[in-house]
Amino acid sequence: LLAGLWPVHAQAAIDHLRASWRDDPATTMVIGWDQVSGSEAVLYYDMVDHGQQWNAYRQQQAPQREVRFKGMHNHFARLSGLRPNTVYYAVIRDNQGVSQPFSFKTAPNQPNERLSFILGSDSRNYREARRNANRLVSKLRPHAVFFGGDFTNGDTDLEWQDWFVDWSLTQGSDGRLFPIVAARGNHEATNEVVVNLFDVPSPDAIYALTFGGNLVRAYTLNTLLPAGGEQRDWLEGDLRDHQDIRWRIGQYHQAMRPHTSGKPERDELILHWATLFNKYRVAMVMESDAHCVKATWPIRPSREPGSDEGFIRDDETGTVYLGEGGWGAPLRADDDPKPWTRASGSFNQFKWVFIDRESIEIRTVKTDAADRVGEVDPNNIFEPPYGLVLWNPPAGDVITIRNRQPLASAAPAPRQQQQQTQMQTGTPPPMELTSLAARLQQNRIVLTWASVAERPGAVFEIQRSTDGGVRYETLTTLPGQGPGPNFQYQFADSPQAAGTPAPLVRYRVRLRLPSGYTMEDICNLEAPPPAPTAASPPATDLLRRDAQGNVHITYQLTEPGQVVIILINSDLQEMARLNYDNQPAGQYEKSLDLSRAPAGQFSLIIKANGQLLKRYSVLL
Repeated sequence: LLAGLWPVHAQAAIDHLRASWRDDPATTMVIGWDQVSGSEAVLYYDMVDHGQQWNAYRQQQAPQREVRFKGMHNHFARLSGLRPNTVYYAVIRDNQGVSQPFSFKTAPNQPNERLSFILGSDSRNYREARRNANRLVSKLRPHAVFFGGDFTNGDTDLEWQDWFVDWSLTQGSDGRLFPIVAARGNHEATNEVVVNLFDVPSPDAIYALTFGGNLVRAYTLNTLLPAGGEQRDWLEGDLRDHQDIRWRIGQYHQAMRPHTSGKPERDELILHWATLFNKYRVAMVMESDAHCVKATWPIRPSREPGSDEGFIRDDETGTVYLGEGGWGAPLRADDDPKPWTRASGSFNQFKWVFIDRESIEIRTVKTDAADRVGEVDPNNIFEPPYGLVLWNPPAGDVITIRNRQPLASAAPAPRQQQQQTQMQTGTPPPMELTSLAARLQQNRIVLTWASVAERPGAVFEIQRSTDGGVRYETLTTLPGQGPGPNFQYQFADSPQAAGTPAPLVRYRVRLRLPSGYTMEDICNLEAPPPAPTAASPPATDLLRRDAQGNVHITYQLTEPGQVVIILINSDLQEMARLNYDNQPAGQYEKSLDLSRAPAGQFSLIIKANGQLLKRYSVLL
């Protein structure tokens, strides 16, 4: 055998192959590896498979970057000028031999090409669970894998080398590498970890990539750096500059509102990021860190009536939040659901996401028992293979986000022409059913919903479940009012349904058109607000500055803990923050110097151990 054979044995030269991007996914690729021994390595590549005949490959690239890190000699060959949506075959030759051939594929550069992404994170501890997820990457053959951080537990050299051994299982049965888009988690000690192991394009591990011409702009943010300041400014500037992109999605590590009770709330992420997600219509983001499973309804930041923990459901302009890890880290209970949670659970999983111009489809894949799963057809990577287990909660196994922009021509137009092109060439969107809600009104349950772009002959079938969504019964069918741009609908259920405990009552509305087009939505009965109790946070009080510019606050701690006081302006931007660690239980009075604060209306929030303790309205 030649000394350069791969996979690695005693005489091998390279190990730990990986693919990633620094620039346009359609025309570039980074190939990384660990140069175990030997020197003078060169990557040879071509659109034709020449096996190990390295001198038959028409193109070559020596590594532009080498870094010794985590016990590995990491080499990165940055390829450019590649052909979009094209398979390339490659070998690596050094002074000891030639590697086994492998391949990679550039992303499409046209928005009429559908994309397949895998989104997941938190592969820290349990190697068999991690390997199972990796095997499924190999079998599902996505265009890219978005990984939201916490690759290892202790960030040690040995753990990382084991991680890359396991990552080799993502390689396709034909030798295909699937590129990783890496984010930093809190178990990566520094930004250097993802920079030195995946050659990401930013030293801060904050970057964005555009797929499919103008189809998707994908953001990778860093929750280990301040959410405001430079990171927020960069995010808003990039979102503003890429409004010609049909879809905007994102990933970052720590969740804004974790769905397990042991993780802290991240109010600053809502203030600095979620407001921008809503302003610039980010469709979907992937959160991590909590080691449980969640998907929300479309939500936006809000303090209006009906909101909860700073968000409210908004099917028109909201963002779908997914999460929260489960690639091999210890699982946690999903014991902190919200009214706007679509579904939650606790099992090993990742998200399988399809994106085209009309919609985003999201499926949650259970990753255990990967050996019993078949492989997708390479010519149709969107058809689930035999044996693949998809999570099917009561709200359904597929989340569909429909694009509300008019469809433009297949080729992306220059940005200065994009808006005009969309208006001239747009086609009407498919009819949609939105804003479904069920509320208790005077001992009756009233169901409301709306239609968008309603077509002639629409029929709505109203169904009810009183066992939490296990079984549904049809109550009635209602004819549509269309055609027309939008209509409002209402249905009053029988009084008997109001006597069922609210958590068990669910409604499903199915839309049918004569063409065979169908769509459905499900909602829970909104529980009435609880009566005030002694343990409830007090109502908002109004504060004003005294002659010295101070405001005076009081609060009581029933148990020791960490107290955070946050001042927020009317645009939901954090203006100031005070942290008090390990405060004993007791009554507290504090004076806060706001003499230099500008005039205006503010909110002052006091939290203890992550829970809201008191809220003030401040008029300066």
